[in-house]
Amino acid sequence: MSYTIDASGNKNFYKINYNGFTNQLGDSFSTEDLKGKICIANFFFTRCPSICPPMRTELISIAETFSEENNIMIISHTIDPKHDSVSVLKTYAEATGIPTNKWQFIRASEEHTKRQAKSYMTNFKPNEDGSDFYHSSFVALVDQKQQIRGFYNVLIKEELERLKTDVNYILHQ
Repeated sequence: MSYTIDASGNKNFYKINYNGFTNQLGDSFSTEDLKGKICIANFFFTRCPSICPPMRTELISIAETFSEENNIMIISHTIDPKHDSVSVLKTYAEATGIPTNKWQFIRASEEHTKRQAKSYMTNFKPNEDGSDFYHSSFVALVDQKQQIRGFYNVLIKEELERLKTDVNYILHQ
């Protein structure tokens, strides 16, 4: 688990909270939507020409692997809210073939999304030529208590397998 240790030696786990987000259906998305769920979270944008398409393929595979599990959800945060409107996210989500109760594509203001990325210990920024964003191919695994349990580069086969193993571990605790 990801945590810090304070001056008294107590563990403080990194917890994820949501408010001020909207999903691909135009509905608000909050921490309440995560109750009892294991989440796999990433940051992306729909026009991404580089790492997002292969990440999407791997996330579809993960969603299919755990399709029978009702308490697993993928959360994809767009880092391009100026372009990725609710309707764009809805079209993008429908193309995955994964039901909305299993995969949420969410958006907020750029400032709000940057704060959320920081809570996931990551960041993003536009490339100088404006053609792309610099962002990570890592996903975070978050348990049912909204505590970060690990980070995985889903473009590396061994890390993808480790993610699946860790999801199974949390499911059967």
